Amino acid sequence: MKIESGTGNGREAKVGTDNRLFTRSVTIPESTNALDAGDAYNINTGVVSIAAETGMLYVKNNEDKNLLIDAIAVGIGAGSFNSTSFAKITVIRNPSTGTLIESTPTTVPITSNRNFGSSNTLTADMYVAGASGDTITNGDDTLIIAAANAQSRVYANIGIELAKGNSVGVKVDPNLSTGSTDVYVAFVCHLLTKT
Repeated sequence: MKIESGTGNGREAKVGTDNRLFTRSVTIPESTNALDAGDAYNINTGVVSIAAETGMLYVKNNEDKNLLIDAIAVGIGAGSFNSTSFAKITVIRNPSTGTLIESTPTTVPITSNRNFGSSNTLTADMYVAGASGDTITNGDDTLIIAAANAQSRVYANIGIELAKGNSVGVKVDPNLSTGSTDVYVAFVCHLLTKT
């Protein structure tokens, strides 16, 4: 087969003097492709008042596709904080026990498809703390994030991938000296389509 240059009419390929075919490609991030397909989600605990370390969020992927957690956002309100340390956010790999998961599972109030034109929903177990002091008692601590005390917000790219059946938990220790503070935890995530 012989390909000749069709430059000029807008319907045929251009062939260079070195006999190479000219092509144009557009590359978009995989996360943008998932967003366009209606496979990108926000998972948010809403505001929970806590007085001590609390298992705040649990997500177990039940989809056939892997779930990629791109980022975590944590907000901590005003309160009476210890000045000697920081608020601690711990991300836990594959937890399965604790009051957050077993005794008082409360479905997260916000699970939103980030493509507002899509009716897709995420098939996952997604629990939020029902009360201050809810626990996550197993799994492996994977990541610790420090947050400044008193009205701080942390946003971190974490790149955690959950295959079907895998889970992730987040606990927050606000480092209070007394009283309580308002906290929220959110995941920005999308389903992976492997080609």
